[in-house]
Amino acid sequence: MSQAQPLLSAVLLGRRHTEIGNLASAAEGRAAITLSRGGAAKTYGHTDPNEDAVYFAQGEGGWLLAVADGHHGASGAEAVIQHIATELAPNWTGPADLGFDDRSWKECSLDVLHDCGRAVLRRAAELGTGPAPTTLSLALVRPGESGLAWISMGDSHLFRAGQDSLEELGWTSLGRKERYFVGYEAASREGMRDRSDSGYQDLADTRALILATDGLSETNIGVADPARAVLEALAESEGADDEDRALGLAKHLSATAIQAHIDNRAGDNIGCSVLDLRGPAGA
Repeated sequence: MSQAQPLLSAVLLGRRHTEIGNLASAAEGRAAITLSRGGAAKTYGHTDPNEDAVYFAQGEGGWLLAVADGHHGASGAEAVIQHIATELAPNWTGPADLGFDDRSWKECSLDVLHDCGRAVLRRAAELGTGPAPTTLSLALVRPGESGLAWISMGDSHLFRAGQDSLEELGWTSLGRKERYFVGYEAASREGMRDRSDSGYQDLADTRALILATDGLSETNIGVADPARAVLEALAESEGADDEDRALGLAKHLSATAIQAHIDNRAGDNIGCSVLDLRGPAGA
């Protein structure tokens, strides 16, 4: 009887990465994460220098990616990522079929968002501080079920690169000005139905998934065209060796955001979590 493969994962938390211009990274095979305080000091009110957190996990059944952008402190994003890592990743990336479809995933997403919100509130109570609500972009890839699922609340990005296309999924793709966050005391499970976005679709020709916090695109801070920045990062990393391509993709996109901060003389935290499903280099 063969032993189950161990879960491979990595996490980067903003409170540990607070030097302007530095870029932290971690990678395992096709997945990679990067995190930076940004290329310049923040020019808006904030609590902590770096309030973002990023994560990936790889198991026998697939990959789980997440980015979170905290507000009023780093603790909210950290609590959400730790909840995902401990409560969701082992099962969701395991070998057993999960059997999701669009309807069941939508209901599951509401449970996830509500549970993440409670995690934010618990962390605030432990610290004796006010809650630090956070955005969340999450993607689950299950190749054996040819499944791609996502959850999005707030203005962090989630891009899917196909064979000849790039589409943005999640809340920011809806073109709505309102932004809602995970971690408010009054938030209910049902109340999140119209304040978040989620979906489940066939994995099909997906070549890469790119999740990024809004340090990539914040007005007068990040780049003017985040989709173009993603396409350029994909092209730049195309020729890299298989084992380096995911990390190269994440690093290039992060560097683009950091340079925008420098050029704009205004910074924001930038966190990325990517999955690169492209075939062998040159194929």
